[in-house]
Amino acid sequence: MNGDVPASDDEATERLRDRFRGLLLGLALGDALGVPVQHRRPGSFSRVGDLLGGGPYDLPRGAWSDDTATALHAADSLVALGNLDPVDLQARWTRWQQTGAGSATGHCLGISAALAAALAPVSADLSTSVLDGEPLPRAAVAAAFGFGDASFAVQLAATMARCTHPAPLVVDTTRVYAVLVIGALQGATRDQLLGEKFLPEPFCLGLRPLARLVRDLHAGSWQHAQDPIAEGSARADAVGTLMLTYGALSAGRSFKDMVLAAVNAGRNADLSGAVVGALAGALYGAAALPVHWLAALTDREGIERRADRLLVASLTRLLDASSEVSA
Repeated sequence: MNGDVPASDDEATERLRDRFRGLLLGLALGDALGVPVQHRRPGSFSRVGDLLGGGPYDLPRGAWSDDTATALHAADSLVALGNLDPVDLQARWTRWQQTGAGSATGHCLGISAALAAALAPVSADLSTSVLDGEPLPRAAVAAAFGFGDASFAVQLAATMARCTHPAPLVVDTTRVYAVLVIGALQGATRDQLLGEKFLPEPFCLGLRPLARLVRDLHAGSWQHAQDPIAEGSARADAVGTLMLTYGALSAGRSFKDMVLAAVNAGRNADLSGAVVGALAGALYGAAALPVHWLAALTDREGIERRADRLLVASLTRLLDASSEVSA
């Protein structure tokens, strides 16, 4: 997709491995960078330039919050079962909620009202009025699992979003974000991702039309905002997070530039950092992430192992699907 000279199978696999690791490590780094200024208004804090720690949960330097924990559990569930099983996913999130399993600190920190409602033993119908971007980091994991079949991957991201956030506006936002992540994993360039209505393959968004706000963003409406990062952050919803993501992708030419642009918008900075960090990590690969940040990241090796297992599961699914078609 990026016009490179065709690589050998080993080279191509190693490149994918670097991008998969970049996605999960970038997600966690963006989350950890954003935690110290979470819920802070722009201008009320010194600009973030390094991993600091602190924030509303007083986390140690390099520790991450719920956005990474729930995404890593989603990866574990997909790898273990080979597809999305909402019951298994809910069980993993419930263990995290009750015991802190799979967290950076041994405690469940930052669980949202929407996720808590979805995990309630007797859950009422989930609200379609909740429009925040919480499902987006998990959509990055779904996109990675199905990256070789963009239509499947987009549908998987949408279905996972509905487990906690059934509002069509949120679901459609995850569909477009998944498209960007798939493209990055498949080797698209930054400029290609920013191109009008970028799609990694025809019809991967399916036949159902996108909500107008999301369709407009996908078509480039974010370019008309005076400051898409600030305006996206101020919206405090899934559409705003997607606008911010486009803005950060446009504003920076490195992982570091993009993720710092996102977290320095404040407000829901850990989510913004995780969303932009996952995309930028997939785009540039783990080798491009700042070494001193990786050295401080909580459970770096465990995250890398998850990324490797996610890649193996993704390639296995792709090979199985190819075998079924040729049989």
